[in-house]
Amino acid sequence: MTPAAQRAEDCRFIVRKILYGRPTASMPLDAIAHHADRLGESFTIDELQAAADFLVGLEPAQVKRQPSSLGGSMRYQITSAGVLAYERNE
Repeated sequence: MTPAAQRAEDCRFIVRKILYGRPTASMPLDAIAHHADRLGESFTIDELQAAADFLVGLEPAQVKRQPSSLGGSMRYQITSAGVLAYERNE
């Protein structure tokens, strides 16, 4: 695996881990970035966006995308498939 592919995989794992920690909440990308920084992981917003979009695109989706209540940005929430995948370390 190339270093870029490994970094993308690590980013997807961190996004899922953060969302797993708050399964009933949806989070905007800046909050996900803040949590990643607190875990000692530094990813750009673009990397986090790509990771979240990848997890949304899986079948079944491990993350769902929701517009914010004001409609200006997207929020992300883990799905039951994402919870199971995280717990199974898949």
